[in-house]
Amino acid sequence: MHQRLDGLLSEVESAAIGVRRHLHRHPELGWHEHRTQRFLSDWLEAAGLEPHPVAKTGLVVDVGAGDAPVIYRADIDALPIQDMKQRGGAAVVSEVQGVCHACGHDLHTAVAAGLARALHRLGPDLPGRVRFVFQPAEEVFPCGAAAVLSEGVAKGARAALALHADPMRDTGHVGVRVGPLTATSDKISVEVIGESGHGARPHLAHDAILGAAGVVQALYAMISRVVDPVEPAVLSLGTIHGGDADNVIAGRVRLTGTLRTLYNDTRERLHREVRRTAEAAALVHGCSADVSFALGSPPTHNDPRLHKVLKLAADDVLGPSGVVEVTVPSTGAEDFGEFSAALPTYMLRVGVRTPGHPTRHLHTPTFDVDERAIGVAMRVMGRAILATFDAISEPEHR
Repeated sequence: MHQRLDGLLSEVESAAIGVRRHLHRHPELGWHEHRTQRFLSDWLEAAGLEPHPVAKTGLVVDVGAGDAPVIYRADIDALPIQDMKQRGGAAVVSEVQGVCHACGHDLHTAVAAGLARALHRLGPDLPGRVRFVFQPAEEVFPCGAAAVLSEGVAKGARAALALHADPMRDTGHVGVRVGPLTATSDKISVEVIGESGHGARPHLAHDAILGAAGVVQALYAMISRVVDPVEPAVLSLGTIHGGDADNVIAGRVRLTGTLRTLYNDTRERLHREVRRTAEAAALVHGCSADVSFALGSPPTHNDPRLHKVLKLAADDVLGPSGVVEVTVPSTGAEDFGEFSAALPTYMLRVGVRTPGHPTRHLHTPTFDVDERAIGVAMRVMGRAILATFDAISEPEHR
């Protein structure tokens, strides 16, 4: 079976690379992937598949037959970043001003599209049903994963698989990890409320800028004192807005940022501590603090049984030297965590760095991938999909 599948994947590899190049030239932001949706729908229909829309701008297509499908998820949206790669130095460059695939979603989608075509050609030899989810809006809030799940995409499914481009690893290498892989990313808003006044008479006012400065310092100090030092937790304040004139003491300042954690109990505890700390720090300066949170996705969690499946699949394709344990989880967020909260999941890190070339980091204007990683990823994930039917025989929804 593996030999036959490898042959089919080799046949579709160039077409899958073509998918990646088309999407890279024509990127679209989250919830606006209309052209992407049409292109993928036409591409899959040309192979005899029957995709249908999901979550406005996404697609779902089933391959094979049977109950309790294995979900394979790919995200399709791009980022609001100007592509700064040089034509000629890269296989393809974005043609859309201010938008590019700087996180590898074009590669993720190409792998899924190629797998869908190849598995479809296995016909009755495919041991079950695979549901390919081309998910919109991974990079934005509200996220696309929650939307597709709300439409019942995972109902009755036994497991969900995905991958993520890893520019820190060379093509031909993958990263595997059991347990938490990525963190939550909850948005924080702190409104510091004082009383404005004349800049010459600060004693008659309550300075919200001073109060906000106290809140910033207190929040950053708090993280190091309420979280176990060996457990990742990151609070970052990204914006501060307040004041109207240089000779007027500000009566109101707004801070926004993110809080990232790996475990739900830590998440809940830090929500309480952020609120308590901000309110107390503002009060020192005669101000009050109004704290609110917008919850992001849960942590992405790699199931132990699926870890064995993915590790064996990667060993088979790449050899043990090509498979590296990810020892430290990422504090970056990934809305695949929504799937993790619903059923057993696994996300593989796939190396996309051209050997001997410098690292081009995610979410940067020069991010690029070695397109040979598409063939590598298809072979590993193809084996993993087949093995998942045996590893998890029944739906295990949470």
